[in-house]
Amino acid sequence: MSTQDMNFGAVVLVGDFNWRKRSMRKSLAAWLFGRRDRFTHLDKACTVAWWRDEPYLIGFREMRGGCWEKA
Repeated sequence: MSTQDMNFGAVVLVGDFNWRKRSMRKSLAAWLFGRRDRFTHLDKACTVAWWRDEPYLIGFREMRGGCWEKA
């Protein structure tokens, strides 16, 4: 596994934790106003919103045909 995959994995892990454990206000602010990063990690399409330098995992779905599609 490459270093980039490890970095993406860490962002996904921390982002999921923040989404579940932070206040609803912060999660909602991240979802509405956060800077979005989209990347592929282990054949999953991930969308992370950054709010005040903290990641929030807002999308995590399987890739289909190598493009972004809703599941």
